[in-house]
Amino acid sequence: MGRTVFRPMRSCLRPKEGAPILPRERRTLTKDTVKSIPPSAPGRKEFVWDDRLLGFGAYRRTDGIVVFVYQYRVPMRPARRITIGRLGDVTPAQARDIAQEHAFQKSRGIDPVDKRRAEAKEADASRSLVMKTYVADYIERRRIEQRPLILQHERILSRDVAGLMPDVRVDRITTSDIDAFLAELAKRSISARTWGLIYLKVIMNDAKRRGTIVRSAADAYKVPDRVERERVLKLFELQRILEACSDMRDTHGLVYECILRTLRRKEEIAAMVWEEIDQATWEWIVPAERTKQSEPVVMTLPPQVVAIIERLHPDKRRRKGFVFSYDGRKSIKVGAEQDRRRIDAHIQQRLDLAEEKSGSAFTFEHWVPHDSRTTGATILADEPFDVPTDDIELALGHKVPKSKYNRAQRKAAVNRAIAIWNGYLDGIMERPDAWPGGRDLPELGRFETKPLWTRIRATWPQRKADDARVKKARKGNAK
Repeated sequence: MGRTVFRPMRSCLRPKEGAPILPRERRTLTKDTVKSIPPSAPGRKEFVWDDRLLGFGAYRRTDGIVVFVYQYRVPMRPARRITIGRLGDVTPAQARDIAQEHAFQKSRGIDPVDKRRAEAKEADASRSLVMKTYVADYIERRRIEQRPLILQHERILSRDVAGLMPDVRVDRITTSDIDAFLAELAKRSISARTWGLIYLKVIMNDAKRRGTIVRSAADAYKVPDRVERERVLKLFELQRILEACSDMRDTHGLVYECILRTLRRKEEIAAMVWEEIDQATWEWIVPAERTKQSEPVVMTLPPQVVAIIERLHPDKRRRKGFVFSYDGRKSIKVGAEQDRRRIDAHIQQRLDLAEEKSGSAFTFEHWVPHDSRTTGATILADEPFDVPTDDIELALGHKVPKSKYNRAQRKAAVNRAIAIWNGYLDGIMERPDAWPGGRDLPELGRFETKPLWTRIRATWPQRKADDARVKKARKGNAK
């Protein structure tokens, strides 16, 4: 009995419109029959079509691999062909089942090619449009475009926006998602809620500009008007803070003192690295990506801060990486509740000693590290210092018209203002009413801090986070 030889249909990559799609002679595609399919000529696809399912076929590539396809036509459109898979990845029977599914879709008016493309697009969107991926891509795009975010804002995006809604898709976010997101941030603070909303809007507006979405659910939310803190620390409050920084005897206490003495933002001090400091002149250049105004700030560290850093790192050979760190790999975090409680407890300890010494009562109002900047600016602008406003703005890292100063003048203005400020701080710490109880107090015990920070905060506004902890405690879920 002679061997059956198939004469495959020779066709172009796409059948000509009006030409018959399938050959008149067809054979059942089985494992044995597909093995006898000869290779196609270079630049062509020579098909063998199945006689059991219209449109199901196969061809052998020039490299010998057999590929299964399904070819069909929908009304008012040219013929289309969809690849099913390679022999080995699928069997002829499995390929026929897939082709049968495509034929069923076609009978229902669904174009299999369009359906596959839509599924691929949806799968890509499921990966690229979830918040954690979109935020990471946005941050990276800003770096590539030479418009990097400052570290504080990058953390808001990564920790809050992506961290609280990691699997929410940008194109499917709802007002319910946003309400839950803002409610969670409000437990931390009003400021956290505001910044979270601001940067959620940044992400959603970016998606609109790129054509990913047409409308944003975040547009329904208005960012609250910014309320600037106007808290100016009193003289005795500055004394108690500096005393508490010394009494803490740890890196956090030193960081708080450096924030106060340099008038820099807490994030800039906490993330200071040795590579930014010229140890010969102690000139510190805060790079643009770490400043709020996205402009580099140059200042000479005052001797008081240099002494703190040298005391913290006496071995010059180990001066690399973060200046303020416990493990050398991560920068210290300023503002954590545990450390805020410790410094508040030490402040109250000194307040008690000051009241005992003077016989007067003192009330220490609510404060945050950022208040040192307002305080420094106010004192420097007032008599007897009368530091020019532009010099103060430069010292704070605010924008001043570049036409007024060249680089050397700007650095000199900053150094003058910071030197005057540190002279003032040193002066108030030499007063008789400073250091009540002596310069060296015994360290507070583990169970001594809570009664102290609880007392100093008794008249302070209660934080949203504290409300949440109380509710958790009542349910037995407090950590």
